[in-house]
Amino acid sequence: MEVFAVPDIRHFNLNKTCRWLLVHIAIVLSGLSAAAPPEMSAHSTTASQLANAAAPIAPLDIAARANEEQQLIDRARQLLDQPDTVATLRSSLDDIAHTVDAKMGITTGVALRDLPVMRLESLAKHWEFDARRFERWEFQSRQALDPFAATAIQLSQHRTAWSTTRAEGMLDGLPPMMTERIDSILSQIDSVESALEDALGRQFALTRRASELKARIQAGRKNVDTAIDDIDRRLLAIDTLPIWMGIGGNADTKEALSAMNYGFEIEKQFALDYHAAQTGNQQSLRLVQFLLLPLILWLFLRSKRSPGQDVATDKVARAMRRPISIWVLLSMLAVLILEPDAPLLVQECALLLTIIPALRLLPPGTIRALGAWPYLATGLYALDRLCVAAVTDSGWYRLLLLVLNLLALGFTFWLSRKPLASVSPGYRKLRNAVRNAGWIALVILVVAAVSNVVGNVSLAETLTSGVIDSGYMALLLYSGVNACLAIGRALLLQPELADRGFLRRHMVVLQQICARLLLVGAVLGWLLYTGDRFRLLRPLYHVGGMIMALGVNIGEVSIHLGDVVVFAFASWLALRVAKGVRSLLHDELPNHAALPRGVGNSITSLSYYGVLILGLAIALAAAGFRLSQMAIVFGALGVGIGFGLQNVVNNFVSGLVLMFERPIQPGDLVDTAGASGTVSEIRLRSTTIRTFDGADVVVPNGLLLSGNLTNWTMHDQYRRIEVTVGVEYSAKPEEVLLLLDAAARETPGVAAQPGPVVLMTGFGEIALMFSIRVWTDDINDWPSIRSDLYARTLATLQNAGISIPYKEVNISLRTEFEQPSTQD
Repeated sequence: MEVFAVPDIRHFNLNKTCRWLLVHIAIVLSGLSAAAPPEMSAHSTTASQLANAAAPIAPLDIAARANEEQQLIDRARQLLDQPDTVATLRSSLDDIAHTVDAKMGITTGVALRDLPVMRLESLAKHWEFDARRFERWEFQSRQALDPFAATAIQLSQHRTAWSTTRAEGMLDGLPPMMTERIDSILSQIDSVESALEDALGRQFALTRRASELKARIQAGRKNVDTAIDDIDRRLLAIDTLPIWMGIGGNADTKEALSAMNYGFEIEKQFALDYHAAQTGNQQSLRLVQFLLLPLILWLFLRSKRSPGQDVATDKVARAMRRPISIWVLLSMLAVLILEPDAPLLVQECALLLTIIPALRLLPPGTIRALGAWPYLATGLYALDRLCVAAVTDSGWYRLLLLVLNLLALGFTFWLSRKPLASVSPGYRKLRNAVRNAGWIALVILVVAAVSNVVGNVSLAETLTSGVIDSGYMALLLYSGVNACLAIGRALLLQPELADRGFLRRHMVVLQQICARLLLVGAVLGWLLYTGDRFRLLRPLYHVGGMIMALGVNIGEVSIHLGDVVVFAFASWLALRVAKGVRSLLHDELPNHAALPRGVGNSITSLSYYGVLILGLAIALAAAGFRLSQMAIVFGALGVGIGFGLQNVVNNFVSGLVLMFERPIQPGDLVDTAGASGTVSEIRLRSTTIRTFDGADVVVPNGLLLSGNLTNWTMHDQYRRIEVTVGVEYSAKPEEVLLLLDAAARETPGVAAQPGPVVLMTGFGEIALMFSIRVWTDDINDWPSIRSDLYARTLATLQNAGISIPYKEVNISLRTEFEQPSTQD
């Protein structure tokens, strides 16, 4: 490389140092950037960048460049003076390598295909856990080690620049003080590079070991996934002799027991490592469990202090009478939901801990409707886990599996035929659903028993465990849904919430929505768990992944079916959430006394659009769209605005002005754009006015702001009513004024302040003209008040003997009869 071929100059050996440094930096960066994101490529140094850095320094820039070099050297020394991060990273890497070596040891000499599928699934989770730990370690190592490589590259570039400058004689003729400073800087660079050489050497050894460990983790994950896929493919194949020819079994029970114990130790270590990791899901679980217990205890105490006044509160009190069972059940279900990647040992312990709470929390009506079904599901699950944990010999396990299968078959058939007591229609549907599921389970158990007898033990185990586990999970989810509904009802019945207007109006609907959401979530969770236990979830996941990956790529824009589905669902969810927020704020904010006029409606509308826009942005991000891909859409939108969407944009901007200035609000009486009526809704683009004839007029917001807008109720509900009346010239004006004033004051709905005003307004052709002017504070009823005022005015004048003149029209009718002509 000619860039570094400089003459042999005192104070440094440039060829040797730069060549060694660049080679090692390249190796370090190649090891660290294996899993780095594309942004990390900014740290790589190309030949062109090195060539630019090797350009000679201009004489006028030498002093400033010397200051920069000193600052760089100081930063490098600070970096070297920091605690050794390699030791910390090496310790973390040793912890990961320890678990990897342990898993390699348990599988050495043992065919993975011969291990139980549950053990393989646990191994897969363990490998996945190690892979995530290694990814976090890589991220930490990049943050800790990249500054060393970047500093070394900068020192190399700057040394090259100074060498090129000296080689071209640009440093000749400088003052002696400046020359000494440059020599001192180059000497410091030598010492710093020597220290960096040692640090980079240790880092290179660490990254090389990390690369080897990463390869082992990837190989382990691949081997376990291959073994699981192979077992799934061999589910319909005979894997041992028929039972009449022998039960099979392990040749060395002691060796099998030792392998089982060693596997348990690996599971225990996995659980300990998982607990020590303190991932985000674990912290969320701890927070849920920590907040759930005081909430349940508080609701329990409140339900005891306030005796049931109606059926609803009495049901809530009965449901909340076992707070500890509710907390244990919901906490263990939260383990399954929030920690799906938890060790098998943790999940099995969580399921076992829920046996008693699940039975204790069943409503009395459920026990009457189902009879012994819940106890059968619980007992079979406990026996199945006992067989798995206690038996090491495969032959004896096969026999116990057959016995368990026959027990489940017999009890299921007996309960399906046993008559039960009459129950309410709601529980009758539940009982019919359980009985129908029981008949399906009978068919599956028969197939499992036959498979065990003929020699397909893997299929028998899958079907038997699938039926038992799915039945027990259904019981847990049913109890969990009832517990959640009890907590929700107890919260809604608290005085702090029950007095809210929104909850009073929509409590029944909210309870129905919550019940449906919980039911849908429970059904989906049960389907996922059941599919996993029957070995169907994994192939369905692969098939679904291939289907969702279907799509087209157009330049930088890629559209896949999965992205469309995610975007559609996220958009639908955002729309529902936005409508819910709008409904809640619409009921709570407009009547809030502390808010100025119209602020509640503006907050409601802006919150709706804000939540909707935020939801759509999240939907785009969830679907994998990038801002660069949306540039085309934004560009097309800009062209559309320039050509033909000015009015649309004007209406949207006018809608924002209406939201912030608030000249009108829903419920106002307005006259605008040839329409008179009540404002029913203000949207971002248009406003809807309901006329007095019952028609809905949609007025663009731009037209509202650009034209004349009359708001009768902007500041208050007052409106003036004027009635004009004429009396005969023989009447005394003073008497008429008093009579009309009394009639106005006696009219219901006329405001006392400001009071009525009666004026004589002129001389008509046939009458003296008077005007009655009154105010009313009930603007919605002003036509009726005006009508009543007319009637009272007429009655008052008639009672006083004062007539209202009217024009008389005399019509004269003249008929001319035509004489018939005489014809000869």
